[in-house]
Amino acid sequence: MRQGTQLDVDEAENLCSIRNVLIFDEDIEDLARHAEPFEAHGFEVHKCMSVEAAMRSIEREEFEFALVDQGSSAFEGCRVIRHLARYNSHTPFVVVARRMEMVCCQQALALGATDYLEKPVPRAEMDRIIKCYFGNSLTK
Repeated sequence: MRQGTQLDVDEAENLCSIRNVLIFDEDIEDLARHAEPFEAHGFEVHKCMSVEAAMRSIEREEFEFALVDQGSSAFEGCRVIRHLARYNSHTPFVVVARRMEMVCCQQALALGATDYLEKPVPRAEMDRIIKCYFGNSLTK
């Protein structure tokens, strides 16, 4: 009986140590490129290619970080950000864009984005972001 209890405790600790990251990007190559550094550090990455999929994930999960694609100049990612604020208001997020647009950048920052970056985001920049938010608690 004691052994079963210890296994339950170990299992619970492992589940609590899993860190969820949301990445929304409609471009499958960018989605994979942005997810890889997080996965290399042991994060559970929820990859979403549509606004609707991202919003459903936000409703079901709690995230420690989010990387949100701006989309076009219509800023489709704004819907994801607003949903994230409604369900996970404490979650830091960064917005990435194929082309930097001042209006979208200002809007992203006004909504609480911690950064607004131009795609493709270099691996070194992704590593900097991960280290900035998770520092010494990284698993790998």
